[in-house]
Amino acid sequence: MWTVRHVVTKNDRVDYKIREEFGDPSASEHVVFIHGQAWTGEVWRMVAKRLQGVHSIAPDMAGCGDSGLSSTYDFTTLSKQLVDVLDQMHVKDIWLVGHSWGASLALHFAAHYSERVKGLMLVDAGYFNYQEWPGISWESFTDFSYPEGFLNSMDHYLDLQKQDTPFWNEDVQRAVVDQIYETEDGSLRLKCLPETELAFSCALWTYHPNEHAAHLKIPISLIVAESHLQENDPITTYKKRSREHFCLLAKQTHCVIMEDASHMVMLERPEELAQEIREMMK
Repeated sequence: MWTVRHVVTKNDRVDYKIREEFGDPSASEHVVFIHGQAWTGEVWRMVAKRLQGVHSIAPDMAGCGDSGLSSTYDFTTLSKQLVDVLDQMHVKDIWLVGHSWGASLALHFAAHYSERVKGLMLVDAGYFNYQEWPGISWESFTDFSYPEGFLNSMDHYLDLQKQDTPFWNEDVQRAVVDQIYETEDGSLRLKCLPETELAFSCALWTYHPNEHAAHLKIPISLIVAESHLQENDPITTYKKRSREHFCLLAKQTHCVIMEDASHMVMLERPEELAQEIREMMK
């Protein structure tokens, strides 16, 4: 079960909501989880509760969930804030796990604070440049539109989410609901503001992981989800080429292919992901 605390950064006074799972009250190993864009730390619940004997830390990053707003959302600023939070929690050496947008942030953190990172796991992102993604444009990358009536009511919101989530369960629902809040008139609003999400996308769009990969001297686990795509599909080909190049640069990279998995690996395959974290920590 999560315990929750709030930590306010000392320099820019951003209030961070922190979820913690103590597999063992005396745990000396700390795993920090960074969620994807506009999600929250709740998305890691199913993985964290499977890590016995580990202190799991899952913040809502600034601008997401129940954490406060930041003046900027570049990876350097967010990394500094995370260091501040960990210092106040008296947590120094960590195993770092990031998903999607959070994988790129995790890579940036590890590259700039390598003395604090014992190992890094990038979950289905963090190893490629989004500007080179097949068929993508800035306009499509920043299209945050939703189906009509998406936020009209909780029932409608959940119904639409379930349609795209065949692995739906109570914990998945918790993570999905944690992205929104209900107004007095019963309509819903996303906790992550559009301008915040745009700032996240700007940081991601201009990020070049290969600039950092060669400098990393820590174990890296690369988790790649492949879901019902043809072998010569442009996206599959691009991801394969990107991870091969990343592995050439970051010599201590171990790549794991999760076949028939969706991008939301931590929700769909939590036991497998937890096992890979345990393997990384050996």
